[in-house]
Amino acid sequence: MTQWSQEICRLLISSPIFQSAQRVALFYPREWEVDLLPLWKLRPQVCGFPKTDSKTWTMQFFHVNSLNSPDFSRGVGGVFEPVAEKARRVDAFQSTDLVLVPGLCFDNAGMRVGSGKGVYDRFLAHEGKLAQKWGVAFSPQVVPQNIECDAHDVLLDGLVTEKGFIYF
Repeated sequence: MTQWSQEICRLLISSPIFQSAQRVALFYPREWEVDLLPLWKLRPQVCGFPKTDSKTWTMQFFHVNSLNSPDFSRGVGGVFEPVAEKARRVDAFQSTDLVLVPGLCFDNAGMRVGSGKGVYDRFLAHEGKLAQKWGVAFSPQVVPQNIECDAHDVLLDGLVTEKGFIYF
């Protein structure tokens, strides 16, 4: 998976949308997710990481100074999140920005299955609605059948795997 993560990062780095983005929303990877940390190392001043409020199931993004403790700690579900007191909150995302979205699986129509709390969908429907929304996954996570969607689900604009880009 490390080689696939490297290829996905290479594809993203070569993308004009990534290169020109004023803000890029990343995520700290769990063991089975794409490792996007090299993107932060390339453009730390524009990349932010999510922190989830477990009471409201809402997310805010933060710029960090490093990828290690004390700038990160385990948050909701054991995911590494920025420590808000040591980070700078990312302003509202605009059309010049890019939000990279994790998921368990994705289809070829812009739908995804997340971790089940709707945190990304809430964020994408409000604070991230103007930004480009790209799923990030390994090719085996892309399923041929359409994923059923609910009224609150937000369609993605694209998906990147180690095999390339899919635009919706």
